[in-house]
Amino acid sequence: MKNYFILCLVMAGMACNSIKQADRLANKQQERIVYPETVFDSVAAKKLIAYGNATIKGLVYVKTNKLALVGGKQYGSNVVVTLFPVTNYLMDWHKLREKREDKRTKVYLSEIAARFRIEAKTDAYGRFTFGQLKPGKYFIQTFMTTTQNYTSDVEVGTNSYGTKYYQKQRYSKSKNHRLEQFVEIKADGEIVEVTLK
Repeated sequence: MKNYFILCLVMAGMACNSIKQADRLANKQQERIVYPETVFDSVAAKKLIAYGNATIKGLVYVKTNKLALVGGKQYGSNVVVTLFPVTNYLMDWHKLREKREDKRTKVYLSEIAARFRIEAKTDAYGRFTFGQLKPGKYFIQTFMTTTQNYTSDVEVGTNSYGTKYYQKQRYSKSKNHRLEQFVEIKADGEIVEVTLK
């Protein structure tokens, strides 16, 4: 009876230990969201994003084959490109993102800061335009997914003589890309060209 009691205690201790271990693992894997500590100045952002006469024209593409000298580009057709005015808040967000962002830590803009943006959609060739902008600094960002298809030979069997039989197998790999760039318009009426790649 005494041995049975000790065995039950050991089993209960092991069960609790595995639960604690699972809790630690879950906490370690949990995604953390971080925001900049700077206060967002909506009045300054509104002034920076007011109407003007300048234009930003751009192109979105990703090089799919880095070894190819010609071609190997996938243009970002029908993707949304976002333009933010550069404020102290946005600069702190960008620095914080470079410093702290990883697989489990995400650095987000506040809801109010995210409202002060202009969006454009690319055409079939990855071209976009932001018109009626004032001179100043802007941050342009887009997200794009590329997919590449591959084939490989897979062994499907052998005969009694040891001859191997192969079959073609198709598979694909997808990659998510975050493309971004700081752009400066120096004069009213200027046309600035950018490439997000």
